[in-house]
Amino acid sequence: MKLLFGIGAICLFCSIPLPAQQQEKENLEIYKVPRTLLAGEGLNSIKQKDPERTVYQKKIYDGNELAMYIIAIGTGITNEFKSFPLEEFIFWMNGKAKIEPVGEEPFEIQTGDYFVQAKGFNGKWNFIDNGGLHLELSIIAKNRPNSTIKSPITRALVIGRDMISGVSQVTNDSEIVYRGAELNVNVIHSKSMKFENVEHEKAFHVLSGVMTITNRISNSEQDLYPGDFFVIPQGFQGDWTSDSLQDLRVVEVYRASNKG
Repeated sequence: MKLLFGIGAICLFCSIPLPAQQQEKENLEIYKVPRTLLAGEGLNSIKQKDPERTVYQKKIYDGNELAMYIIAIGTGITNEFKSFPLEEFIFWMNGKAKIEPVGEEPFEIQTGDYFVQAKGFNGKWNFIDNGGLHLELSIIAKNRPNSTIKSPITRALVIGRDMISGVSQVTNDSEIVYRGAELNVNVIHSKSMKFENVEHEKAFHVLSGVMTITNRISNSEQDLYPGDFFVIPQGFQGDWTSDSLQDLRVVEVYRASNKG
């Protein structure tokens, strides 16, 4: 059975009820993903034609420009893709897969990896059986460009572990990781940032350090710690600051400007 969208899901655009607190867009508050969801709890079972397949999924954020999902799927299977229909940022939270792009060398992705699945990808994903469930967090862009616009890569782009670990040479507050057809990815190092009517929704994952985000409109504060995923909405006005002894490193994902 072939999956329609996403590496591990079959129904990324199903209408699934969203947590009420995440859609308070009029308040322009940040949305923080609950840790229970990141642990793979509270997902919805997705009925499969093949009874041996196990798939769970939950849409955890549905904004103006980005949608975010948690997906869990039984391992020990193979999925084949012909011209993957969208660009997808994925944080691989559990499991291992061997990727076999058509005409290119195979490679592996394991727990803790961050990568972008290419729009137009052709090849196979072999999920290695670990006795449990594969688990991923997926981010996709909404209002994507037309299907003729492909990613600038032909296979998944895996973010280097030196960059994630902070040992790469950094000369700026932001390292460009990927500029794609639908998504852009950076690693941010700055301990202080100001947000003035944010143009694009931005999803973040805290890698290192402790930070506080202040909303200037509501005068509210939110503390974020390593492992936290959160979204800053369009129009947000506020600041993030960090007094942490550790360097602050944050992965940033947002919609590419290319509309096709």
